[in-house]
Amino acid sequence: MLCTGRNLTETRVFNAQLDASADWAVITNGAAVMRFSDGAQITYDGLDSAMCASVRAICAEFGLDLCLYTADRLYYGRDFLRFLGELRRRGSVALDEAAEGYEFVSSKAGWDEVLAREDGRVVKAILHHLDPKEIDKIMQALEETGLFELTPSIMYGGELKNVEINRKGVHKGGALKRLAAHLGFDMDAVMAIGDSDNDLTMLQMAGLGVAMENAAPNIRAAADAVTLDHTSNGVAAAVKHFILEGQS
Repeated sequence: MLCTGRNLTETRVFNAQLDASADWAVITNGAAVMRFSDGAQITYDGLDSAMCASVRAICAEFGLDLCLYTADRLYYGRDFLRFLGELRRRGSVALDEAAEGYEFVSSKAGWDEVLAREDGRVVKAILHHLDPKEIDKIMQALEETGLFELTPSIMYGGELKNVEINRKGVHKGGALKRLAAHLGFDMDAVMAIGDSDNDLTMLQMAGLGVAMENAAPNIRAAADAVTLDHTSNGVAAAVKHFILEGQS
């Protein structure tokens, strides 16, 4: 299974690149669990209309555009494009904002229409700013609402930062546990592999949590083991070592 902050549309692209594709996806940091073959959904913990309104109010306070995920679409504004441009300036980005499933929203009226149309289907919000210090202030404002699970994405040693927003209590670890139960086993039988802050709960909750070598120090410290980095087939190395060879 793939556990990701992305939605199902984006995750299908990565799953298609695997020689042995995954059967299930934990998407948008655990807000939903879905089956690739038919889109069957066993759990959904998205942002309701009041939560979306709260995020939108904070965006207005800081002069930001919203950025919202549903299971099959990403709605974004100018701040997302600016952030994406900075990422491209610094290196390659595996994302095409003009591809199917991405929709630019240019006005308040446009966001009104999106939120009305997608009411009950929003699984995650993500806010972008080119100044990491502003993201820290935004996170504080979001935290004060008591409504949200917040996960920062820290890039280039802290030079860039965004924040992913889920319903309070929603995270990858919890969704992975629910999927394991659905499939008939507990977390002691699960190996989770990750490298980012949004992977932390599943590394802690899995029977075996494995961090990538390129993960941040706090992620490596929370894991039971560390595998090779992402350029050295670290996931494959962990599967071979811990599962196929059965080593501890």
